[in-house]
Amino acid sequence: MLYTNLGRVVAVLALIVGVLFIAVGLMGITAYWNDTVLMHFPGISPELAHSPSRQQAGWYFDRGLYTVLFAIALGILTEISRNVRANTATANEAPAPASR
Repeated sequence: MLYTNLGRVVAVLALIVGVLFIAVGLMGITAYWNDTVLMHFPGISPELAHSPSRQQAGWYFDRGLYTVLFAIALGILTEISRNVRANTATANEAPAPASR
C-alpha cells in the first residue's frame, strides 16, 4: 500500500508540474508571436522585436506534455494497484457460514 500511495502523490505532483510547464511554454510561444507582430510596426528595432525564447518555449511545452502523460500513466497504474489490493482483500475473507 505504501508504493500505491507514493505513486499517487508522485502522479499528482507530476501532473501539477506538467501543467505548469505547458503554461510556461504557451506563454513563451505567445510572447514570440507578439514579438513577431511587433517587428512589422515602424519604430520597433529588430533586436527588440525578436526573442530567442521560441526554442525554449517549445522545450517547456514538450516536457510538460511528456510529464502530463507520465502522470496519467502513473495514476492509472496506482488505480489498478488499489483495485487489485481491494479485490484480493475481499477474496481472502472467510465466507459466511450457510444458514439452514
